[in-house]
Amino acid sequence: MAMRSQTLLGFLAILLSVIPFETGCRREQSGTTVSQADAQFQEKAAVRRDEGKQTQPPGPAVANPPEANAGESTPSAANLMDILDIELKAATEWQAGNEVTFHVEVTNHGEVPVDHIEIQGSVQFGLQDTISEARWTFPVGRLSAGQTVSPVLSYVCTKPGIWYVAAAIYQKGELIKATTRTLYIRETESPKPKEKLEKETVSLGPPLVEHPERLQRLHPEYPIWLDAEGRAVVMIGQVCQRQAPLELFACLKNSKEHESVVSIDTRAYIVHAGLLALGVEPGRPVQFYPEYRPAEGPEIDVIVAWKDPEGKVHTTPAQQWVRDVRTKQPMSYPWIFTGSQLLTDEETGKQYYYADTTGELICVSNFPSAVLDLPIRSTDSNDALLFEAFTENIPPLGTPVTVILKPKGTNTSPKSSDEGAMSTPPTPAESAGEKESAHPSADTSGAAEQKPSDDRSKNSPMQ
Repeated sequence: MAMRSQTLLGFLAILLSVIPFETGCRREQSGTTVSQADAQFQEKAAVRRDEGKQTQPPGPAVANPPEANAGESTPSAANLMDILDIELKAATEWQAGNEVTFHVEVTNHGEVPVDHIEIQGSVQFGLQDTISEARWTFPVGRLSAGQTVSPVLSYVCTKPGIWYVAAAIYQKGELIKATTRTLYIRETESPKPKEKLEKETVSLGPPLVEHPERLQRLHPEYPIWLDAEGRAVVMIGQVCQRQAPLELFACLKNSKEHESVVSIDTRAYIVHAGLLALGVEPGRPVQFYPEYRPAEGPEIDVIVAWKDPEGKVHTTPAQQWVRDVRTKQPMSYPWIFTGSQLLTDEETGKQYYYADTTGELICVSNFPSAVLDLPIRSTDSNDALLFEAFTENIPPLGTPVTVILKPKGTNTSPKSSDEGAMSTPPTPAESAGEKESAHPSADTSGAAEQKPSDDRSKNSPMQ
């Protein structure tokens, strides 16, 4: 009986030692302070562990898991967006045949390491003939505090086009942060004979306009004028194609004559400046990534004037020289003023007007560099071009052509002649891209259905 009483008292003593500890845990706040009851429990637990070692064989030592290391904590998903950075580093311009190389830099700016990090990315090859995609994954694992990883990827570009590169940080399959970059692959420039490097001085004659006395020269070297009173920009080129699939109606001289009807001896930024001088603000260029958005901007009528062999002057909307390959009728869409873009050379820091490097002045296929574009989706794929030269309506090759750009339906007043004579690069297109387009929204799911011929067939507004 005495032995049973001693056993019962021992059990009650253990029970009483446990109850205060549990109560103490509920009272304590998060931190490192240990209650008296907690210390008592840990002491008893240590005794029990020691007693167990006398009857059980020793086991291997187990290291504390990383989460238990003093001074470390796991950042939340929200905090990861603040402490992790990702950047794509690559040159913007490349030529077909180049090995395109870009770096993906991921940096941990936090004070603790981050585990389970993975970098994923893709490259969409928007080429002239094909469109394909490459995907890649770079497992990082643990990214220490202050650490930067920078995997390098290289692809050989075989054709001209636009590449859309995307990269993102993931943790355990959850997206943390992403970035994108657009790369432009241009046609390989063939070496020009030395005698052609000098600027040709062939005269194309005076501009064929009703009031030549109103014209003010926009640049001393190029045949381009401003007619402030008549609200027009006037330039002179010549017919360079009469029977070919088209990506442009008019290109800059010595650029894309093989797929344009007219070649114009000017600089693209001067055309932009002339339209600005008339009070016309550009819209924004076409966007392909992450989703297609059509070009936007105010409509510009494009009129061509030329002389026949008898010396008679003829004028017509430029659409009459472009034929829809599906309907075999003149193009019925207007041109809009998108204004191309100002880009910065990452190595020199120098800015340049994008269209001046591509020659894409008045386009019938969508280009982000175009000064004037169409407000519809128009592919530049060789197998799916929407437009071709309307041979029967175009005068012989080499015929001098006056190209007249007239803003359509604008209510703003033209600027003074002093303001109109601009010879410096215009305002970046991004600042003007926020303005609403003067043209109604177009189909963005593919090539828009051809509109029936109406009064627009007599105009050729450009982007």
